[in-house]
Amino acid sequence: MSIEIWCQWKFYRLNLTKMKAIFALCVMLLALSVAAAQHHNDITINHRMVGSWTDSATGQCFSQFEVTITNACNSARVCSLCIGTDATCRLRDNNSIWNVVRAHNGDITLPANQTINAGASYTFGYIVHGTVAPTLCVKSVSFC
Repeated sequence: MSIEIWCQWKFYRLNLTKMKAIFALCVMLLALSVAAAQHHNDITINHRMVGSWTDSATGQCFSQFEVTITNACNSARVCSLCIGTDATCRLRDNNSIWNVVRAHNGDITLPANQTINAGASYTFGYIVHGTVAPTLCVKSVSFC
């Protein structure tokens, strides 16, 4: 076997090994992303209107909602959770949300050291302008 053919063979084998490693990495990343997406389905968010009223001084309508987050995963507890909001989440004021932490960007997270056991729920509440429940969606969840 000539040196040139031997070098080409080594180059081919090296590239084939690299391609196999890249393919395996892509398969693992795809599996992780599918698993993470499925976990979002394990979290449900349900609103319940507690009451609604009109402020006699301003004429503005407000509603109080109770929100229940349920961990439908039967095998792991939720260690952290980020819930996204949009323009429909117009709180009455900065003190009108409780049992969660609201970030500057409007995202809602569980309080420090708060987890949700497998099959269990956690409840928080807020008061918003109007009578329509704001749009809330799970942005990320970590199980432990």
